[in-house]
Amino acid sequence: MMETIVSVQQLVHTFGDRRAVDGLTFEVGRGEIFGLLGPNGAGKTTTIRLLNGLYRPRSGTMRVLGLDPVSEGNLVRTRTGVLTETPALYERLSAYQNLAFFGRLAGMEPADLKQRIAELLTFFDLEKRAHDKVGSFSKGMKQRLALARALLHRPELIFLDEPTSGLDPESALQVRELIESICRRDGHTVFLCTH
Repeated sequence: MMETIVSVQQLVHTFGDRRAVDGLTFEVGRGEIFGLLGPNGAGKTTTIRLLNGLYRPRSGTMRVLGLDPVSEGNLVRTRTGVLTETPALYERLSAYQNLAFFGRLAGMEPADLKQRIAELLTFFDLEKRAHDKVGSFSKGMKQRLALARALLHRPELIFLDEPTSGLDPESALQVRELIESICRRDGHTVFLCTH
C-alpha cells in the first residue's frame, strides 16, 4: 500500500463571508502526480497555502508529510517546494544568482548548493544562460528556472500552481514533460493545480 503524505478531511477556509475552500477531502500517496482541478476562484491556490501553513483553516484537518501545517508550518515548508503561477524570481539577477540566493535561504551547504545548481541548470537546459539576467528570459525559460528553484533543496513534495499558465503550447508541453521526468527520476510527489 502506498504511503499517504497528504491527507485532508473536510477542509474549510473562508475570506469574510466567502467560502474559498468548502469541505475538501482527499489523500495523496508518495510518488503520485496528484491533480487538483477547477476554474479560477475555486480555491486551488488557497488550498496550497493551507497545506503549507500560510493560512489557518476555519475547520477540518490536514496532514502534510506527517506534520500539522497549522502548528508546524515552518517544518512543512522546509520539506516542500512551491511553484506559483507567477514565478518569484529576481529579474536583475542571473539564473545562477537566483538559485544561489534561494539555496542559501533554504540553508543549503555551499558545496552542495553549487553542485545542485549545476545539475538543475543542465537538467532544465539553462546552463548556457546561467549568467544571463532573468529579465532577458522568455516566459518558458523563467518557468523552467522557477521549477528548478522549487526543486533546489530536494523537497519531498512539490506544489505546482498553474505551471503552464500563459505558456505557448510547445513550452507548456516541455514543462509537463519535465514534471513527469522529475517524478520518474527522483521519485518526487507532485501536487498540481490547473484548470
